Parts: sequence; structure tokens; C-alpha cells
Amino acid sequence: MKSNVPVRSLLVALVLVFLAPLVSAQTATSSSTDVSAASAATSQTVSFAVGEGPEAIAFDGTNVWVANQFGGTVLKMRVGDGAILGTYSAGKRPVALVFDGANVWVANYLSDNVTKLRVRDGLILGTYDTGDGPGGLAFDGKNIWVANRNSNNVTKLQASDGLKLGTFAVGTRPLALAFDGANIWVTNNNSDTVTALQASDGSVLGTYAVGKGPFGVAFDGANIWVANFFSKTVIELASNGSVVNKVAVGDGPSGVIFAGGYLWVANNGSNTVSKLEPSAGTVVGTFAVGRGPFGVVFDGTNIWAASSSAGTVSKISPANKFSSVP
Repeated sequence: MKSNVPVRSLLVALVLVFLAPLVSAQTATSSSTDVSAASAATSQTVSFAVGEGPEAIAFDGTNVWVANQFGGTVLKMRVGDGAILGTYSAGKRPVALVFDGANVWVANYLSDNVTKLRVRDGLILGTYDTGDGPGGLAFDGKNIWVANRNSNNVTKLQASDGLKLGTFAVGTRPLALAFDGANIWVTNNNSDTVTALQASDGSVLGTYAVGKGPFGVAFDGANIWVANFFSKTVIELASNGSVVNKVAVGDGPSGVIFAGGYLWVANNGSNTVSKLEPSAGTVVGTFAVGRGPFGVVFDGTNIWAASSSAGTVSKISPANKFSSVP
């Protein structure tokens, strides 16, 4: 039976939210959720209801896109006010998104394919077969890479026309991918490893042990960061796979991105996003968001988090125009 979260954990019950956008200032919460006072004073958070089980989120340079996995739809949202500009059909259980510079790609977990949508109007430009259970996407500047959760491999598609260029074996239950400029890094959720593939031909460069339940992965311009869902940590790896640092974050770290000079980590169990300074390896801010956050994205000014259990996305904004990031 297919599942879109780590098999060793239980999903928080999905709550459908059909309310007007909720606006809340960032504040400290109870001791069970560590939200820093500094973050509370220097940011503001706005949440928007989007649909059923939003897990993936992407930015196309102008607007934010959200995949509602249980609704089978993809939304386009205006950055300024969160207004929904369009709702588009996808395949069954859309769980991952990536922007290729011109179009948005959607991984349809239960359809075993990916859909290519035109950014302007959401028109479907193509649907392409992948492996079993596509659940992670990355773009290398020319090709789309798909992590197939149930067939334990990665599919490489030519972005221009969806031509399948190869299928490459990795570890057990690959979830997410990141491109470092030369190689594709894949988190193997049930193997507690990451695999590095040479982007040119898919050859395996190495497989490296990380924490328990590796989920999201990001490249900071020099090193790779892996969010370990069950270890409650992110691990920094050098290009040769050696461990550089390990940093404690919240409960159930899942999505991770590098943006504005910081690492941003969605903590699925803590209902927070952690802001991490990579060179020092320290958490410098923690922000409360909706229940069950998975995906995070940066729009150039704000951090967005998709909260699957709450049915919302949260926008974390700088407190004033002098701040470049929250």
C-alpha cells in the first residue's frame, strides 16, 4: 500500500480548512513548541486555506504553486496577498512540484507519472510515465529527475519533451532530490542513506549513511544538507559524503531549502519552521506555522510552508522593508 510519509510514523489526522485567510503575528508558543522570541519580534506570519493535504510548494518567479495531494489539484497563488489565481487538475495524489524556468512539473504518486503544466494558464503540456510512486522532483538546468518511492529508483526526463533518458537504482524508498551543479543527491528514507548520482549519466558516485528517516535534501552552494525525520536533526555533508556537522532542529524535519543565506527546515511534528545559519550550524530562529508542514519555498522575500494536516500554507515575512529575509 502506497504511503506519502515515512512508514515508521503515523500521519496527523487531516483537518480541512475552509476559512478566510488567517492572519497572525509570530508569537512564542507553549514549551512544547520552541519558538524563539527573536523570531517573534522580527517576522510576521499569514496563513491561507488552500485545500486537502497540501504537501508540496514551488515558486515560479512570480507566483507560488501548491499541490493538494488529497484533492488531486494544483493551485497558483499570488505572492502579495495569497489570492488563488487558478486551480488545475493533476494526476492522483500530487505530492511534489518543481519549476524548470518555464513550466511547473507535478509528481502524481498514485498515477505513476508526472504532469507538465504551463505557468501562464496551467494548461497540461504533457504527462509522462515514471517509476512506481513518484514522490520527489528536481531540475538540473536541462532535465527533470524523479524519485520513485516504491520502485527504489530515479527517473531522468528531458524537460523539453519528457523523453525518458534513464532509470537509476538507488536506496529504499527515495523521497527527495537536490542538484549541486554536477550531481543529483537522493534521500533513501528506509535505508537511512543518501545516494549521489552523476547527473550526466546517472552513475552512482557514492552512498552515505545519515540519520534516521532522511527526508528533504538541499545544497547550500558548497555542501549538502539532509533532514532526518526520526533523528530530529539535519546533517551537513561534504561533496565526498563525509559528515561536516549535525544540528538538532524540531520534531520530524521534512522539507529543507537553502535561501537568503540560511537553511530553512519544516518540522512536521513541531508545526514549525527552523532557520539555521549554515556556517555556524546554529538555529537562529523558529517560526510557528500550520499543523504538519512538509514543503518550504522562498519567493525572494518570504518563506512559504505547506502544512498538510492544516490544509493551509503559511507565509513568513520580514517585519520591515529593511530585512531581506524573515
